[in-house]
Amino acid sequence: MTDVENLEKIIDDIFGVKKTIKNKLNTNKCIEPLNKTSLNLFAFNFTNRLNRLSEKFKGDWNAVGEICEKIKNIGEARNSQWAGPYSELVALDFYSQFSEFFNISYINILPISNHLNSIAAKNGQKEIIDIDLCLHFKHDLIYTDVKSFNCVHLLIFDQIFESVENFALERLGKNVLIGVDNLSSIDYIDVKNHLGGEIRRIERKLKNAVAENRRFEHYVSDSGIVFNFKIEYSQFLSTVKEYSPFAQAEAYKYKFLDYGNKLVDNEYSVITMVRNPWFNTETVDFGNFNNMFYRSLSRRTFMELLKNNESVSDYSRSYRSAEPDCESITVSEISRNLAGIIFIDDNSPSAREQKDLYSAYFYLNPNYANKQPLTIRKVEKYFHNKFESQIKDFDDFKYDNY
Repeated sequence: MTDVENLEKIIDDIFGVKKTIKNKLNTNKCIEPLNKTSLNLFAFNFTNRLNRLSEKFKGDWNAVGEICEKIKNIGEARNSQWAGPYSELVALDFYSQFSEFFNISYINILPISNHLNSIAAKNGQKEIIDIDLCLHFKHDLIYTDVKSFNCVHLLIFDQIFESVENFALERLGKNVLIGVDNLSSIDYIDVKNHLGGEIRRIERKLKNAVAENRRFEHYVSDSGIVFNFKIEYSQFLSTVKEYSPFAQAEAYKYKFLDYGNKLVDNEYSVITMVRNPWFNTETVDFGNFNNMFYRSLSRRTFMELLKNNESVSDYSRSYRSAEPDCESITVSEISRNLAGIIFIDDNSPSAREQKDLYSAYFYLNPNYANKQPLTIRKVEKYFHNKFESQIKDFDDFKYDNY
């Protein structure tokens, strides 16, 4: 049974839904462990998560259909592209642990006509805003879209390395491994907006290096970033990594500008970021690293970007400033329209009990403009049960807003 066929069976066994994935030979780092005969914690936690979701949404066939489609998407994904649909399942399971206190709806399709002052409407979006989850608190709705916290530069390099390694094996008969040093403080905007256009040039340099049996290759991008590549002609590869949570927060401070089209104008809008160590090796929860990184990144998003009145289209290609029917949107507007950020670390590869499965960090924006800003007092009461130990930090920056 292939990894894909095994995943199809899992969907059928747990949800009673038959899904067909065309490429039966596809695999990735998520579905491969599910098909091992030996027990492993990732597979244990993955199937337990699906069983909980099946029980939680039993009878809600729209939600069950969406969940099964996401699992199918995981099986269709190449490389780390499984991170997106997988993250939605993680977030849904995390919030469901507390749903004795509030209801959850999944998926939420909002007509633009009801949100004419939203960033999406100002950016020329005509029909709907598609948001993953809504938490129905007693007096408030919290809309949250789920994003995988993967590394944009690692996604690009995964694509390059796969191409070069296949070239080396098929054309040169060589088994090689390729890595790159020191990526954690590289500016998110530089990588996202520029590096993608240089993929072919980097591939050519690395292929030439492999053909000449070189072990090192340097590349300077158009924006001046220096990349140091290592090439190993064996099964072992080591690269140099230097970690600073504050340098990393500086590098990623514009990341949340990309999600303006997921923010509504008359209810609370929160972005949920999911990290798994298999699709994000940049954050390493050692010595409280993640806590410091997430908090610093949130403060930069809520406070530093609040003071930036430049056009957001200068920082993100998600905005269409050149079109006459689109209002000019500033960086500050995105900051003011984001009510909070929730980071969820998924510990599936290592957790032995459900209480240790997630580590969550809640950060609320004291400068939210559309309603009275969310506060710890207003939100935390909905997250008190036997799983509350998963919440590692909760801050509304009440005394840290400067």
